[in-house]
Amino acid sequence: MKILLLGSGGLLGGYLAKAFTAPGNQLSALTHGEADITDTGKLDRLFGDSWDVVINAAAVCDFDACERDPEGTTRVNRDAPLDLARRCAAGGSLFVQYSSDYIFDGEGKKPLTEQDSPSPLSVYGHQKSDLEKLVPGVCPRSLVLRLSWLYGVGGKTFMSKMPDLFAAQDSLRTAAGKKGSCLYAADGALWTKRLVEAGHTGLFNLVNHGETSWEEFARECLQQMQLLALAPAGRRIEEVSYEELGPGWRKRPRYSCLDTAKLARALPPGPRPWREALGEFLAEWKSVAAHRPV
Repeated sequence: MKILLLGSGGLLGGYLAKAFTAPGNQLSALTHGEADITDTGKLDRLFGDSWDVVINAAAVCDFDACERDPEGTTRVNRDAPLDLARRCAAGGSLFVQYSSDYIFDGEGKKPLTEQDSPSPLSVYGHQKSDLEKLVPGVCPRSLVLRLSWLYGVGGKTFMSKMPDLFAAQDSLRTAAGKKGSCLYAADGALWTKRLVEAGHTGLFNLVNHGETSWEEFARECLQQMQLLALAPAGRRIEEVSYEELGPGWRKRPRYSCLDTAKLARALPPGPRPWREALGEFLAEWKSVAAHRPV
C-alpha cells in the first residue's frame, strides 16, 4: 500500500508511523512542519501523487485553545480535513480521520454507540461532530474513528504523563467523577492498521474495552507501577470532585464511555481491556525511561 500519514509528529501519529512501517507498504509520514494540512499549495503537490490510503492524525487537541480561537482551530480541525476528504474522493484514496468522545454532552448513563446522536458542548466537540457528519458524504470511502482519553509514551496528555508524575512526586491530584473510555495510542495505531487492511469503512468507536474514570486509572497505574518497583510506596492520590474543577469543565462530557461492540463484530475479539493495555504502556515507559540520560 502507498500511504500518506499527516501529523506523524503527534502522539497517535508517532505510533501510526511505526504500525504502518511494514514490508509491502510505501509510507510517507509527515509532521506538521513538513506538511501543514491548511497549506493548500503543499497539499496540491502531495496529491499530485496517487495514494491508496491517506491518514490524518493532525489536529489541535488543546481543548482550551479551541475555546479561545474557534475560527483558527476550526480551519485545522474541520475545514482542512474536509479538504483532505475531497482530495481523497477525487483520487480514489481511502481517507482515515479521527473523532472524539467530546461530541457528546455527557448526560448519558450507558456506553455510547455509533448510532447515538451527537450533542457537543464545546468548540472542539462541534468540530469533531461536524467531521463525523460531513466526511462520509464528501468521501464515501472513508474511516472515521472515534477516540477517547488517548495516552502513550511521549504524549502531553494527563494520562501520558502519569508515570513520570508518580515517579517524581509524593502525591498526584486528579479529577474525580468523570467516567469514560481510554485508549493506549499503540492500540489505536494497531486497530487503525487492522481496519485499513481489512477494507472497512464507516464510523467506529476505537478505545480499549471497559469503562473507567481518571481516579480509577490513576489508582491502577500507581498499583501496577508499585508492583513493578517503578514508584516508591507511600505515593498518594488526591481526588478533586468534578464540581470543584471550575466552569470550563462544564463543556467536557462527564460521562462518555464508548461501546466497542461494532469493532469487535468487525474484527473479533475487539480491543483488549484497558488495564491490560495500561500494563503494556508502563512496560514501554520503563524501557524508554531506562535509556534517558541521567
